[in-house]
Amino acid sequence: MKKQLSTFILALTFSAFTFSQSGFNIGGSIGFPYENYDGYDFSFAFSVDANYLFEVNQQFNIGLASGYGQAFGDSYYVGPFYGNFDTPDFQYVPVAAAARFNVNRRMVFGADIGYAISVTSAKDNFNNKYYDGGFYWRPMFGFNLNERFQLNFNYIGISDYYFYYSAFNLGFTVNIN
Repeated sequence: MKKQLSTFILALTFSAFTFSQSGFNIGGSIGFPYENYDGYDFSFAFSVDANYLFEVNQQFNIGLASGYGQAFGDSYYVGPFYGNFDTPDFQYVPVAAAARFNVNRRMVFGADIGYAISVTSAKDNFNNKYYDGGFYWRPMFGFNLNERFQLNFNYIGISDYYFYYSAFNLGFTVNIN
């Protein structure tokens, strides 16, 4: 059984390198938070992404994605008895599966789906944690400038039972191949 398992893992490893034309990509984006519920208002966001994609065929790639994102909390006036409410910053690390569909040489559609791990430690007056992380999705549309560089437009959504975060982003990706 050990020989079969090690042979399978070795074959999977070699096949990963033969289909690695898409390879390793890194990128960054600036975001504009939109309709975040439960009174959490964010003014601006940014994210840094990395993914490794395996070519299934000429038009379809799958792989893994991760990175780091941060949304900057906003401050607003609640009322005369409460004063100002400061939304704490929200930091997260997504761990996701990635898929990309190449429409042609220039246009790419794709999505990342997984879980966003919250690295924020903000708590309210009742010692409840503000952000716990949650289901993560990131549909995207990209425009390849050439073999290495891509401009993209994406949406990030993170939700759990109590918290919902969303942002529209404009990004730039570099293919390190």
